[in-house]
Amino acid sequence: MDTFARFEQAIRDALLDTTLITADLIDLVAPKATGVQADLALPCFRAAKMRASNPAQFAQTLANALKFSHESLVLKATALGAYVNFSLNPITFAQSVLNDIGQGKAAYGRSNRGQQQAVVVDYSSPNIAKRMRVDHMRSTMIGQAIVNIYRSLGYQVIRMNHWGDYDPQLGISLAAMQHFQHRNGNGESMLASLEQQAQQYQADDQVHDLAQAWASKLASGEPQAISLLQQLVDLSLNANQANYRRLGVAFDVQHCESFYAREAQVVIKEALHYQIAQLDSHVAIVKDLLDEQGKALPTLLLNRSDGSTLYITRDIAAIKYREALYQPSKIIYVVKQAQELHFRQAFTISKTLGYTKADLAHVACGMILGPEGRANPHPRFSTTIYLEPLLDEACARAKTLLKQKAIEAKTAFTSEWLNEVAEQVGVGAVIYHNLQHDPAHDVVVDWDRMLAFDGNSAAYIQYMHARCCSILRDFGRLPQNYNGRELTYPAEQALLKELARLPQVVVDAAERYAPSVVADWLYATAKAFAIFYDACPVLKAETLALRAARGQLVAATAQALRNGLGLLSIAAPERM
Repeated sequence: MDTFARFEQAIRDALLDTTLITADLIDLVAPKATGVQADLALPCFRAAKMRASNPAQFAQTLANALKFSHESLVLKATALGAYVNFSLNPITFAQSVLNDIGQGKAAYGRSNRGQQQAVVVDYSSPNIAKRMRVDHMRSTMIGQAIVNIYRSLGYQVIRMNHWGDYDPQLGISLAAMQHFQHRNGNGESMLASLEQQAQQYQADDQVHDLAQAWASKLASGEPQAISLLQQLVDLSLNANQANYRRLGVAFDVQHCESFYAREAQVVIKEALHYQIAQLDSHVAIVKDLLDEQGKALPTLLLNRSDGSTLYITRDIAAIKYREALYQPSKIIYVVKQAQELHFRQAFTISKTLGYTKADLAHVACGMILGPEGRANPHPRFSTTIYLEPLLDEACARAKTLLKQKAIEAKTAFTSEWLNEVAEQVGVGAVIYHNLQHDPAHDVVVDWDRMLAFDGNSAAYIQYMHARCCSILRDFGRLPQNYNGRELTYPAEQALLKELARLPQVVVDAAERYAPSVVADWLYATAKAFAIFYDACPVLKAETLALRAARGQLVAATAQALRNGLGLLSIAAPERM
């Protein structure tokens, strides 16, 4: 149990000890009144009504009856109107937070609340034989952060990449692959070579019929087509690994859509058998379906007239497969916002057919937008900007800024350090800029904001972490014995309160499927540390006892920032 949880529990225990209120009437909230110096509040309306009492009078009676020891995390309880407000004890609070972080270290913020529960997260999902575009980046980054967050809560997370191999152009790619027999380059350059070959080959007038023939061979399971497709899959998997490594992304399972094709035929048969769908000219049609909120869903098809399956049928088959294999408590899809209706339909049919007991969630991703009025006048450029060049540009810009800062500060540096930290700052900037926004919101690429060393950016947070590390290097060995009761200054307490929030922040981020909650906490904590740094000398503190306590506070801040950045797959450089 973390410090804030213990604070809340101490309040609940004290309230119950008064015998004036029962557990079901204790609803602790953030203080409502403006200017109230308190950390939690209890509205007394319901409890007063049960006793046929005036809420304000009951609040005063309750506050008078409460008792807390000097060692309690609760300093005092005061009545204001119909509320009882509770304040943290700054002396015991500081020691408690530092103990939590000192004992937890890299595990601070983690818990086991999801123990023995499986969660499937489906994210990234690029297309076979295509380079990753920046529109894949939102799903990839949000999905990986959700994975990290759920793992930190003790869930068994299955990371799944659902590759698209039903692209209409796939027949052309197969034909081109057989025709050219070789690819140039490696990584994304190899995929670029394959795309170029397909474009060149497509110019041939006879290619359309040939591509259709390959597509038919693939649909019928012809061995040569399947073999060529597997080569394309392997090429695509290998080519994209470099991007995934840079972004701190990894998967447990990677399946193509075609993996679910056979099970999708079973879905169609069962939908017809249970009269969820009706057959009309060889096509299974679903009509008059209501989602979980009772809203009518549009009519949809489960197959084409030739009997082949559709995207939605294969997604339903995937849900069925994942339920049978993992028995997850949740299946989370991190996919662009335009697929909202698709997933409502897929989820409803899956539940109606009894394919899963899991909570099914679609985390809708917004678009990547270009800077208006700059090099590309069209704000929506996600179809033409590829991920690898974007990361390369971010790192090149970060390298220039880091080099300039080091020269201005007359700080010696090596090329190895510069390259390593530029990669961490550049990639971190791209990740954080995507994750600091609500997943559903569009994101505008703004290099100045992304790489700013002040303001809400990864570079600013990383810089505050590096500043902590610099202080600790100058400090030397931290004393094992210290007294957290020394930390009573407002700036110290404000920073401690931010540090204490991390465990609940992780829970909130998981419940909302929103890595932006962690990003907000990181920025708030970095700002609180900057204020502390300006107001409270560490190395030149007034007393040795205060110096030791502030040194521990700096170490705790570094650890907490490192843990928070790790949840977003962002590196925490020790020197910047």
